[in-house]
Amino acid sequence: MSHLAEYPPYQNSADWQLRVTDRSGSALHGAAALVTPHHLVTCAHVVRAAVGEAGPGSRVSVDAPRGAEGWTATAEVLPGGWWWRDGSPWDAAVLRLDRPAPARPAVLAGPPRVGDRVRVVGFAQSPSGRWVTGSVAGSGGSHPEYVQIDTDPGAGAVFTRGFSGGGVREEETDALVGIVCEAATEGRLGWMIPMTEIRPVWESDRAVPTPPSPPRLRPAAEPPTEGAVRRAVVATGLAMSDLDTLTSPDQRRSFHQGLDRRLRTRVRLDQDPRTFAASLVHLAHREFDLLAEVLDQLDAWEEGSASMRRVRDAAAPLLEWGSG
Repeated sequence: MSHLAEYPPYQNSADWQLRVTDRSGSALHGAAALVTPHHLVTCAHVVRAAVGEAGPGSRVSVDAPRGAEGWTATAEVLPGGWWWRDGSPWDAAVLRLDRPAPARPAVLAGPPRVGDRVRVVGFAQSPSGRWVTGSVAGSGGSHPEYVQIDTDPGAGAVFTRGFSGGGVREEETDALVGIVCEAATEGRLGWMIPMTEIRPVWESDRAVPTPPSPPRLRPAAEPPTEGAVRRAVVATGLAMSDLDTLTSPDQRRSFHQGLDRRLRTRVRLDQDPRTFAASLVHLAHREFDLLAEVLDQLDAWEEGSASMRRVRDAAAPLLEWGSG
């Protein structure tokens, strides 16, 4: 049984850059970057612009005009996910969505390097966004953790109101490097907070409810033999290794970010898809009793694919038997 209905369908054209607005969607306060299906990163001053005095528990309205028109949600600042003037990174917020986003989360990049080409989309005077391109110049701005972006000479757009909180992307890979936090010289210079400076509190946030899993029915007869369990684990891993979510390095990286921390620290990303899947199934079923949760997460990525149905069929005995 699939729980895909619990998630909005991912839209091929939907972007991980979201927009922070008022409740009617008419007033723009800034942007936010999607880092898991349930979590956003933006600037603290964007939240303050939306709600006044703000902090953990503050709620803002978001939408997804880049490819998911009509989708809206409320996002709440996480405990431990608020930095405003009293400590590094000084102007950042991590928020939890009240419903999953309709886009795949951003892939996180490593630390920015001088000379890297980057681009940013902001919503100033354009509901679907305007692009600013430039290059990384080095650390600077109001805090040593911030990194300067020099916009390209003669660029048609510069950093203006509406870019704050927007994700800075590697030009070639689209991976998320940081979020825009400041601008100067009429928008020709910008500064970002690198993602490496923002504590990933979303990794330990387990308050997001997961979709209900199929009931685990213990057989009334004899318990399964060790050989039967081993064969079912191998079959599930083999079926899982064919999923697009695991064969694509970028999708696998994003999926890996959303796993339970116990799995994420044990399953290595540098493995080939078959080894990755075999390790994931073994750990999820044998050690942590998390296989149903992993399958639900894969369902959200696979959008009900035939390959995912084969994974469900292979895993059905394991769900019935439980981890034992």
